[in-house]
Amino acid sequence: MKKYLFLCFAFLFTAPVWGDSALTADCANTGRCKAGVEIPVPTVDDLTLREQVGQTIMPRVLIGEQKAFKKAVLNGEVTGFFIKAKEGAVTHPKITVKNQARFIARQRKRLEKTIRDLNKWAAESPHKIPLLLAVDYEGGTVTSPMFMGLKQMPSNMLLAASGDEKVVADMYAAQAKEILLSGANTALGPVTDVNSNPLNPIIQTRSFGDNSADVGRFSRVASNALENNGVPSFTKHFPGHGDTSSDSHYEQPVTALPAEELWQTHISAFQPAITAGGTGVLSAHVVYPALDDENTASFSAKILKGLLREKMGFKGIIATDGLDMGAVKGVGVEEIVRRAYGAGNNLLLLSGDIRDVKTARTYPGRAADYVEYTQLAAEPAVSVEFVRESAGKILQLKERLGLFQSRAVATDTGFDKAAKQAAEAGVTLVRDGQNLLPLKDKKVCAVLFADGIFSLQLRAFTDTLSTHLPQVQAVYAPRTPENTDEQAARACMDGADVVLLSTSRTSVMDQKQYALVQDLFKLAAQNNQPAALVSLLNPYEIALYPQAKTVIALYGPTADTARVAAEILLGLRPAKGHLPIKLK
Repeated sequence: MKKYLFLCFAFLFTAPVWGDSALTADCANTGRCKAGVEIPVPTVDDLTLREQVGQTIMPRVLIGEQKAFKKAVLNGEVTGFFIKAKEGAVTHPKITVKNQARFIARQRKRLEKTIRDLNKWAAESPHKIPLLLAVDYEGGTVTSPMFMGLKQMPSNMLLAASGDEKVVADMYAAQAKEILLSGANTALGPVTDVNSNPLNPIIQTRSFGDNSADVGRFSRVASNALENNGVPSFTKHFPGHGDTSSDSHYEQPVTALPAEELWQTHISAFQPAITAGGTGVLSAHVVYPALDDENTASFSAKILKGLLREKMGFKGIIATDGLDMGAVKGVGVEEIVRRAYGAGNNLLLLSGDIRDVKTARTYPGRAADYVEYTQLAAEPAVSVEFVRESAGKILQLKERLGLFQSRAVATDTGFDKAAKQAAEAGVTLVRDGQNLLPLKDKKVCAVLFADGIFSLQLRAFTDTLSTHLPQVQAVYAPRTPENTDEQAARACMDGADVVLLSTSRTSVMDQKQYALVQDLFKLAAQNNQPAALVSLLNPYEIALYPQAKTVIALYGPTADTARVAAEILLGLRPAKGHLPIKLK
């Protein structure tokens, strides 16, 4: 039987928070009591203009650094936060097989403490409006959820490789429950970009593939699964980030495709989730000259109002991408607010430099100051009617989600079962031209290149092999190998019957890794050793190793995909997945 943990919006708060031990159970659980009397849920007309602006502002908060935003929460200057971790983004702790589980558990405690504090302060704000607390819960090349203490999400590309809508639905339903269990309540996803450019440096395995119809279908299923389990979805990055050759986190990408091709290949993928009633759409910091040759999509009324609202019929909440990203670098807070509202964004992910929280914490107040100031002009730069409409949409969302009442949250999320199912359905045997499989009675050398956050996952691969083979030697090398790793790999290969080269390409190919893997393939050929490529992360790298006659793709090394890949190599299970992309 499922167990349930009852949470109020203030997250595990009890009556003493309000200083009144005589509160009724219902009133105490909702956190909306004062002197024993329930406070009505506010409407947008109950809010000042500053508070209405606040309902449209969502900064980034780093776990453990929530105190920087205490004043903004208490003043009602924010609607919520998108949550990130400094670790993995700014700092890079050394993670090994010995400390990985302990590190993730510690980060989980910090995440939950961050959320408890934020909710406590929201409960002390003038209208006691609960917060939207959002996460980018992705897998594959996106490791930030693990650095926040969340369970590892399989990549969208793995889910698509299964070809099965049920696999996608089950995984995203479990994701929704994991989000709620953490204390968060909003998903900045699913990614709905069609990865049409194999050299795309930012989307890759975050995408469901390179076919717009399939991406649209799976995005709709994912969005519905989130929504049906109490978590609003924000499909992203509209109108499509899949054809870019640069990363909007660092610079301004341009997608110079004709309008018709944009629609057929990229934009149309967003329509199914929109038609199905998804809560939100998150806009891209990408310029599309065929649609608007002057503005990035996140600042384009032609794209957000004309295309998304009028042509595609979207009636929900439009959100910007992070407003600290390189694509909008150099634009001041006030100008960002003006342009974002003017383009039609209802929710502004207004953040500063991730390394400068002292400045970033001033942005919500500056946004409210600016909107108030503009109203002194004969023709205000910001429409208070639009701000009011946007704040109303977000308040309605919070009420629809039940954030003003207590919520029952399942402690048994089904996540592990769904992740196992996804791995067994999605891991792909791309080819076995040398009839190497199954591996039986072979001495195997496995050389694995990956970041430390994948340490335990790699052990699942080699441990499974070791259970069924007479000898398995393994070399665990970082994604950027050193000379000692090359020496260890060569020593491992000496005397092996079979060589397994397990590679990790992230946003770009690591040149040291690529050169070493090429050398090891040559060495194997010279020694007449059959060699296989195990693509741990990004299947687009497969095209760079045409000499690999046996290839298996994991689309991201989870404990389950690693185990399943080993079982396929051993002949213990058939490979069921199919590549959801074309290799060029």
